[in-house]
Amino acid sequence: MPLLDGKYEILSERALALGATRFEATSPQGERVRVDWYDVAAGDEAAFERYRRLLKALARAGDAAVLDVVSRPGARYVAWRIAPPDLPAASAAPITEAIVAAGLDPARADLRRDGRAVQLFDLPFGAGSAAGRSVTPVPMAEDAERAPRTLAARFRRVRLGDDAVAWAVTTCLLLLATAAFATGFAARANDRLVYVPELVGASVHGAAERLAALGLRVESVAVASDDAVGEVLALDPAAGAALRPGRSVRLTYAVSPGRLAPVTVPELVGLGDVDTAVVELEVAGLVLGRVARVHADAPPGTVLAQSVPPGNGLGQGQRIDLLTSLGPRPETTFLPGLVGLDVEDARYLATVAGLTEEQIVIEYVPSDRGAAGSVVSQSLAPFARVPRSAATLRLLVVAEPTAMRVPTGLPSLAGLSLERARSLAPGFDVRVEEIEDRNLPDGVVLQSLPLGAEPGAGPLVLTVNARPVPVPRPDVVAELRAPEERQLEFMWLIEPGIPEQRAEVRARTLQGDDVLVVRRQVRGGDLLRGTWTTAAPGPVRFTLTLNDQPYGGDLLIP
Repeated sequence: MPLLDGKYEILSERALALGATRFEATSPQGERVRVDWYDVAAGDEAAFERYRRLLKALARAGDAAVLDVVSRPGARYVAWRIAPPDLPAASAAPITEAIVAAGLDPARADLRRDGRAVQLFDLPFGAGSAAGRSVTPVPMAEDAERAPRTLAARFRRVRLGDDAVAWAVTTCLLLLATAAFATGFAARANDRLVYVPELVGASVHGAAERLAALGLRVESVAVASDDAVGEVLALDPAAGAALRPGRSVRLTYAVSPGRLAPVTVPELVGLGDVDTAVVELEVAGLVLGRVARVHADAPPGTVLAQSVPPGNGLGQGQRIDLLTSLGPRPETTFLPGLVGLDVEDARYLATVAGLTEEQIVIEYVPSDRGAAGSVVSQSLAPFARVPRSAATLRLLVVAEPTAMRVPTGLPSLAGLSLERARSLAPGFDVRVEEIEDRNLPDGVVLQSLPLGAEPGAGPLVLTVNARPVPVPRPDVVAELRAPEERQLEFMWLIEPGIPEQRAEVRARTLQGDDVLVVRRQVRGGDLLRGTWTTAAPGPVRFTLTLNDQPYGGDLLIP
């Protein structure tokens, strides 16, 4: 059995009225499937891509019985699971709304109820669908004599201003078309593989001849370029790709700038994101150029301006530059140096800078670096701009010294001689019980009343060891150890879409030292991480700035 796209075993085929081919086939897993194969014209590729994204989204949500949907040069098809014949027709508003939003006709959708769920089992692409303006039929064996006219019509869609190049390319491809399609679909379904040769830099005529000799179909795309007229600039698929005979290869070749038939520049200002603008440009025959981003009142991603006004004429393939929004610029503020100030003065200055009480965190710590109640450290660097609504200020303040509490009542008498114990328990009714235990030291080993007991709490019974064993006293040695070095890790993810900027990571210790840890260039999507070795005791605060602006919040490492 021949294979379709190298994986679907073909059981039968028939041409559809919409210019596509339907195959009954078996999937690699042995499941019986229906494959609708489309040969999409160059002008309809953007529409087919929207069709593909819709089916992918519905399949992920479990709303479409789609096994696979493929869109690449030479292979554009949908593999549908076959609906059981007893499933009743149904409707589902969310699926219908998604189809309408994609620009397709919901009346052509085949919706069936499978248990409690409603699924889409068919949605043709092609004539009659708002998403597809025209679909060229896949050549069948019996249509081989009509294939040259189909290919010639396609190449006439590229309207060249340079008539000599246009007629030369069209004439050459017309002569090659009969040979390329003589084998019809049998070549396309053939299991044999051919490899795309390296043709970039060659003339479009010679490139078309070599591809036709391999049994491959040719799609030409003319673009304005300063390269030699007729020179091949790109291949799709690229050189070395393995294809089956009958697949398409797109040749992009050069024509003189301004010689392509003009197209109308679409209105892009106001679109919500760059991806939507790219689709509009592709539909118009244009491509996206550079994208600049600035802060503006519009939501992030909104197109603010385009390099060529809408309605103007440009040659096909020309680039359009866009200016998009980063969103409103965040309101910022800054704080003065607060170290050494009284905590209430520091709190007042922070509120003057626009911070709320909830944004000010005060921690009291024992310290000899200042008077009680004075600030010894602040988390936000002095005079550095920070987002006013997102900033959090942490102040380390010297705590009040705690007075030693003099214990009252009965002390611990264990280990004392009986005479010394009596002297420390005046007013108590002391009674003595003697024991002989070689495993215990001399003197009092147990007292009946708890610590802090007052006279009158009852008799104080002291258990005294009468036959002690001397207990050796170890010599106590005090050693002052130097602080040990430790490695502290930091990490920030730079939000995608941020242009390249200078990043600086600084570390602030409990002693107030401010150290530059790393400085390098970053851009959106980068992961900025590293370690810093220090012997400083206590917590260390890491801060990140992008072009001297705080970013991502602080990291406090204990």
